[in-house]
Amino acid sequence: MIELLQQVVNGLSTGCVYAALALAISVIYQGAGILNFAQGEMATVAAYSAWSLDALGWPMWAALPVVFAGAAVLGAVIERLLVRPVEGASVLALVTVSTALLLGINGLVTVLWGTDPHSLAGPFGTKALSAGEVTVTSQQLGGAATVLVVMAAVGLFFRFSDVGLRMKAVSQNADSAVLLGIRPGRMRAAGWALAAVVGAVAGFVAAPATGVNPEMMQTPLLMAFAAAALGGFGSRVGAVVGGLALGVLTALAARYIPGLNGDLALSVPFGVIFLVLLLRPHGLFSRGSAVRA
Repeated sequence: MIELLQQVVNGLSTGCVYAALALAISVIYQGAGILNFAQGEMATVAAYSAWSLDALGWPMWAALPVVFAGAAVLGAVIERLLVRPVEGASVLALVTVSTALLLGINGLVTVLWGTDPHSLAGPFGTKALSAGEVTVTSQQLGGAATVLVVMAAVGLFFRFSDVGLRMKAVSQNADSAVLLGIRPGRMRAAGWALAAVVGAVAGFVAAPATGVNPEMMQTPLLMAFAAAALGGFGSRVGAVVGGLALGVLTALAARYIPGLNGDLALSVPFGVIFLVLLLRPHGLFSRGSAVRA
């Protein structure tokens, strides 16, 4: 039982990263009807930015606001310059743009920072804390708490803030929103900026464990898309729950199913998703309505 609890704790820690990325994917999908394949690469840029400021001697807590602000600007600029010109285009065109963003940002990261891996110490330390025989590090606790606070803040933002309510109005019916004096272009840019910040949090939390390298967010991005599919691309709550569930499933599969070590353990959560989507094609939490054509 102790070992099982330990695996669940480890899975939840990893699942928080998946959940944050899945939440970012869901925010953009709800607002623009686009699956952003470059979300992981944008998080990688944020992780490299944090590493660069750390290498210059910046205290981590002073560097993070700069990193998050830079992520927001990057998200808004990408939406304005690269995504907005193809709004209303075919699904194939949108997928092509999103894929090009993934490859382009990955190439830019390689040009700016090279391919050598780097380490980034987490701001929460590495002290091990024990609850009975279950052990959790301060970095795991701090990272999970950070992600959960951001998720709660996003939920409150969309529920109570004026900008969040305007963004929801645009995602539900852009034409009606225009009649209310809302500018859909600005709201979609704000959605991309918000998603970029949430993704940056995921990159920051993952970096101490994965190291900072151009491929650091590739597996988390794959799991994030799986999480969003499991919960429903149109549901922010579903994306979060899906990410946490996949983190736990992967950890348990790697430990308790013989022969499923390393990346092979990913086959179990994807098998579960396949079975779930046979019964609920739009995901567990989605009502099945499209955001935008």
